[in-house]
Amino acid sequence: MDIIRKFCVINSFTYNGQGGNAAAVFINKGDLDDYIMQKIARQLNLVETVYIDESKEQGIDFDIRYFTPENEVSIAGHPTVAAFVALVKEEKINPIMKDKYLVKTKDGIKEVTVEKNGRDIFVKLKQQKPKFGLIIEEKNKIAKALGISENDIMSNLPIQCINTGLGHLVVPIKSFNGLMKVKRNINQLKSLCESIGVREIQAFCFETKDDTFDIHTRNICPREGIEDAACGIGNAALGAYLLSNHYIDRKSISINAEQGYIIKIPCAINVYACRVGEDIEIQIGGTGKVIIEGNFIVSNI
Repeated sequence: MDIIRKFCVINSFTYNGQGGNAAAVFINKGDLDDYIMQKIARQLNLVETVYIDESKEQGIDFDIRYFTPENEVSIAGHPTVAAFVALVKEEKINPIMKDKYLVKTKDGIKEVTVEKNGRDIFVKLKQQKPKFGLIIEEKNKIAKALGISENDIMSNLPIQCINTGLGHLVVPIKSFNGLMKVKRNINQLKSLCESIGVREIQAFCFETKDDTFDIHTRNICPREGIEDAACGIGNAALGAYLLSNHYIDRKSISINAEQGYIIKIPCAINVYACRVGEDIEIQIGGTGKVIIEGNFIVSNI
């Protein structure tokens, strides 16, 4: 018997209504089991596919699960933006009546804020408390894996592992041209990430393509063999890194990051970081745009 589920594809972190990172959204997961959800994600072959259910737990609004084409992940930024854009578009939620929601993920309970300004829907996801890991002193090792010169890496900021849900190696690059030289050497980067206990690379520089932005970033996911057009969790790690290592005299920062230009998918990610006692709190935000709507039919089950 066939299973039919309505779905949409939404570009998250769009910039002036253009670009954005695509995620598929199934608002009514229903009785789809893990095997079928993984098969659907593999068939759609987007960075992530997200499945939503109204939660049965008191105080929790939605249960959300995230699948890459290869495996389930505990949390993801741009699919969360996509999920809430879809919920607004389908009139499942009304941000004018209620703007804060709690969602249950495999990374724990997350707070999501939704704002509507005209036609734009702006979604902010509060991140888990950042965990600051290893500082990598061997710049030549990192440069070799990235396919760049050691001189392309900044000397006044560290190369550091930071975890805000997935685990990222944050690499500061001196110039925009240097950042564009970073190679997607998937096998080398996969070995590097495995050796230091992170999932992805988040490289950045302070030079930007568009002068309305503060930083330019690139996110490489060696486990999936791709470069992500816009990674919310990676930019959350970068926000924690910058407040801890660069903006050391500030209590809070609000940064506009551009990403995706190298793969011709320009994206805009807003990053908010503030000090709360000894901790750092992070939020990432952005807008989204529906690009595909339809029914997904699962046959021969």
